[in-house]
Amino acid sequence: MPEILIKSRLQGLTSLPTLPPILSKLIKALQKERASIFEVAEILRCDQSLAARIVAVANSPFFGYPGKINSIDQALLMLGFDMVKSISLGVSVFGFLPAQYPSVRQMWAHSYGVAALSGAMCSRIPVADKSICFLGGLLHDIGRAVFLKLHRDEYVPLLKADALVEAETRKFQCDHAQVGGWFLESLSFPLEIALSVHHHHTVAGDMEHKGIATSVYLAEGLIGLLNPDLACDGQWTEEHAEEFEERGLGESDMKEFKALLIAEAENLAGLFDL
Repeated sequence: MPEILIKSRLQGLTSLPTLPPILSKLIKALQKERASIFEVAEILRCDQSLAARIVAVANSPFFGYPGKINSIDQALLMLGFDMVKSISLGVSVFGFLPAQYPSVRQMWAHSYGVAALSGAMCSRIPVADKSICFLGGLLHDIGRAVFLKLHRDEYVPLLKADALVEAETRKFQCDHAQVGGWFLESLSFPLEIALSVHHHHTVAGDMEHKGIATSVYLAEGLIGLLNPDLACDGQWTEEHAEEFEERGLGESDMKEFKALLIAEAENLAGLFDL
């Protein structure tokens, strides 16, 4: 199936009237030059399920807030507008995931774990805002949801493949990383987010926003190494190890990242059943 066909189908899929209402409203609000904190908070209050999940994410060990965040307004105050915006977009875009996905919980847990590691990674690769790296990690596998929306019957059998990317490429002439990047571009997401999704399986060569893409790339590899139960198709390879070392990261960083995943384990157990 040629790339141009996939892209043409994405255009229909990402028109605002066809998106979940809350996501459509958020995108419209955030595309404004000066989106108001109060405007975004009001949108989020209209979807109690989304609001509850955002508050749950805000209380995760990743953010390290010592108290208890109980509302969208408090989350905005404590975490800041950019981070709440990132969480809101990430969680609402994931609402796009078909309810009949073979393992929604596993996908959520994997994506959230990669998001937490990406955000932590960005403090070692000082080229991006923490919220940008977190959102890139949270959305890195959204291309899978797109494949399921467009070609469910053909795609579900591929999820059992040992080498998912290769199986996707054979079937569709593109993989979920590419499709996820195209999908986010079509929604007018910032280029650095779309590129980090597009390149989360490889950061070889020069590219724009490479530091952000590298944070997501290393996080996806690390989760396969540090918590195989959350690995999905994330695998730690020699290329990951070389990039990790080239970025000045070492054993102490690895231990800290593992401790972060352990701290998040209890949170992950209940977060996605809201």
